[in-house]
Amino acid sequence: MYICSSKLRPFGTGVWKRQRKLTSVSPSSKYSRKPLRLSQAQHSFSRLGSGLQARCLSTTVDTSLRSKNARTISNAAAVSEYEDDWLKNTRGGKENERLLGTRGEDWWTGISPAESPKVVIGETGGIHSLPQLCLEGLTRKELQEYFDNSWLHTEILFSSLQGEEAFMRPPYHNLRHPLVFYYGHPASFYVNKLRVAGLLSSGLNDHFETIFEVGVDEMRWDDISYMQKDWPAVSEVHEYRQQVYQTVTNVITEAFQGDEKKKIRIVQDDPMWAVLMGVEHEKIHLETSSVLFRELPSHLLRTPENFVPTFKANGSRKDKNPTEGVDFPKNELIPVQGGTVFLGKDREYPSFGWDNEYGSRKVEVPHFSASKFMVSNGEFYEFVASGGYRNQKYWNDDGWGWRRFRNRKWPFFWEQRGPAGSHEYGLRTLFEVIDMPWSWPAIVNYHEASAFSNWKTEQLEGNGTELVAPLRMVTEAEHQLLRGEEHRNPISSWEFDPALKLSGKDFGEKAGANLNLAYGSETPVDFHKANENGFHDVIGNAWEWAEDDFNPL
Repeated sequence: MYICSSKLRPFGTGVWKRQRKLTSVSPSSKYSRKPLRLSQAQHSFSRLGSGLQARCLSTTVDTSLRSKNARTISNAAAVSEYEDDWLKNTRGGKENERLLGTRGEDWWTGISPAESPKVVIGETGGIHSLPQLCLEGLTRKELQEYFDNSWLHTEILFSSLQGEEAFMRPPYHNLRHPLVFYYGHPASFYVNKLRVAGLLSSGLNDHFETIFEVGVDEMRWDDISYMQKDWPAVSEVHEYRQQVYQTVTNVITEAFQGDEKKKIRIVQDDPMWAVLMGVEHEKIHLETSSVLFRELPSHLLRTPENFVPTFKANGSRKDKNPTEGVDFPKNELIPVQGGTVFLGKDREYPSFGWDNEYGSRKVEVPHFSASKFMVSNGEFYEFVASGGYRNQKYWNDDGWGWRRFRNRKWPFFWEQRGPAGSHEYGLRTLFEVIDMPWSWPAIVNYHEASAFSNWKTEQLEGNGTELVAPLRMVTEAEHQLLRGEEHRNPISSWEFDPALKLSGKDFGEKAGANLNLAYGSETPVDFHKANENGFHDVIGNAWEWAEDDFNPL
């Protein structure tokens, strides 16, 4: 998150897809964890929700403690009754054995990592993302390679899971399906969308295309689902993926009628738009599934050979009491000149977009100040160590209810390394626990970000700092003004869009951002150079919370 200072206007813009950032660690759930950048603001309207996908939140706050307790007891009873029900989906024997250790060549249902274009193969063998496709004129090879790249990333990620338990055990919060669903879901999405587009006359497996069609959309943090389904064996889903891969490849081949030199321009009313939708949908699930992987017990995973490596932090181990200016950079508020901002994507822009991206809105943004960096683990540690998770005054009612329900005392991905109260932590990355990188962005949910903002306001005012209004997260429109001119809407030409030009292998060096799977983790908030406005990581590194709610343009 960023911290920011301005008067907040009730223009109700959205941020979900329009600010989406491709990394391997980017969650999308409304109670998921994202970094933050704070803002100083004078609220001039009542906030209806909280951050990304806020329109999904319940707008009614249950103020009855008895009601909350009764719900918790009911959920606890459900857990007791169903917590081991998932075991019925395990087969054991060879079905389990084939999912242990390094995957063999028969794991890959499409291309293998070694068959990837050289432009995406890193020094250690990690496979980066290709640039997003420019749709002005595509060859068969370009479209096939883009599909292959996305398909392969899913299979590399899932090759880390060890044994059937990793696929079949529901997540600890019971707000999502087990991972076997996310192994089959992107494949079934291709088939269902190709049928709707008229490119397939029938499905491949009616049962799979039903059970893998729809995920879980909770409405509150305690809206727990105990839907115990009879999931197919991983080997059966693997076989289905083989069939789907070949089907999509055939659709791509037929679109070019065997002409390798032919170029086609794909627009929204073209049936081939469904292929692009399938690829971009799979990329979203690479991000969201990676959060579920990061939540798994580490003994159920191994680091796959071909996943992009975690950023290697330098310095000695230090589990507690990080020093500002040494272990993490000092954050400060930078003034930003207000101005006119344009939100929305032009329908003629030659890249794929989701329906919620299109449209236009003109917003007049007043002057404000925003933090130079995303809030780092070191900066957030001060909130944790000072007892911020124990003090209700920093939390709104819904946030305090969540904190008590989950009994959170520090961010979820922080792992305790000492006795209670010692505040010694490591950090759980995608596949392993590492020494705490204090300079990486703090990955937290909206409730934690909001509580931190309130605590930080109190700290600054207590030190004599004059604030126009309490700190908060930036809005989508303010975020546009943090960006350099070349990244603001409307972008003058796609030729200046690095996302359409650079693979993840080159993105960090040539564009100064952690995008397109440049790394398999967050990077330090001060690792890449500041932009022309003095801000770091405005583009890339991880998804960011924003203060305004998701609304159509």
